[in-house]
Amino acid sequence: MGKKGSILSDYTIENYLKAIVKDLAVPDKTKITTGELAALLSVTSGTATTMIKKLEKEGYVTYVSHHGCSLTAKGAEYGLRILRRHRLLETFLVKVLNLDWTRAHEEAERLEHSASDWLMDQIALFLEHPAKDPSGNIIPSKEQTSYLLEGTSLLEAPLHEEIVISRVSSDDKMVNFFQQEHLVPGVALTILKKDENTGLVAIKVGQEEKTISLLALKHLFY
Repeated sequence: MGKKGSILSDYTIENYLKAIVKDLAVPDKTKITTGELAALLSVTSGTATTMIKKLEKEGYVTYVSHHGCSLTAKGAEYGLRILRRHRLLETFLVKVLNLDWTRAHEEAERLEHSASDWLMDQIALFLEHPAKDPSGNIIPSKEQTSYLLEGTSLLEAPLHEEIVISRVSSDDKMVNFFQQEHLVPGVALTILKKDENTGLVAIKVGQEEKTISLLALKHLFY
C-alpha cells in the first residue's frame, strides 16, 4: 500500500510541476496564483494550496500566501523533464502510430509518468531529436532549465495579410478542433474580418473561407 501511495504522490507532483512550467512560459510571468493553478488542474483552491505547500517543502517552488508560487531551479528542471517526456511521446504517437492529436495527448498523459529517461532518449534518437511536437510547441532538450513560449497570437495579426501558423496552443480542449479544421503548423491563412461583437473571425485558407471564434484565434500563433 505504501508503494502505491508513493506512485500517486509522484504522479501528482509531476502534473503540478508540468502545469506550472507551461503557465510560467509566458514572457515576464514569474508567479502563478493558487486560483490559476486550481483552474488548470480542475481542483479546488484548497487542494491546490495544500499541494503547493508540499511542493515548497520539497524544494520545488517558493510560495507566498495570497500571491502565488514560482519555480525553484529544482522545480523547473523536474517540470521540464516531464514536459519533454510528454511532447516526445505525443510526437512518437502521432508520427509513428498515426494517432490523432487528442488521442496522442491522452495516451502521453498516462505514459509520461512511467516512461524511463532511457526510453525517452531512445525515442528522441529514433525521431532524430525533433525540436517541436506536431502542434509546433518546443520539445525541451534534456536537462533544460528554462522555457519560454515563442510566437505572437493571431489575435494580434493584421487583416488581409497571409500568415503562416507556427504553433498551436497546447490547450487540450482546442487541439482536436484545430486538427479537424486543418489549422496546423505550416498552414497559411488570411484573416478577413474580426467581429468583436459576435466573437467571430472570418479567415481564408487556400481558396476556402471559414468562420472561427476569437477564442480559437487566441490559441493560434505565427
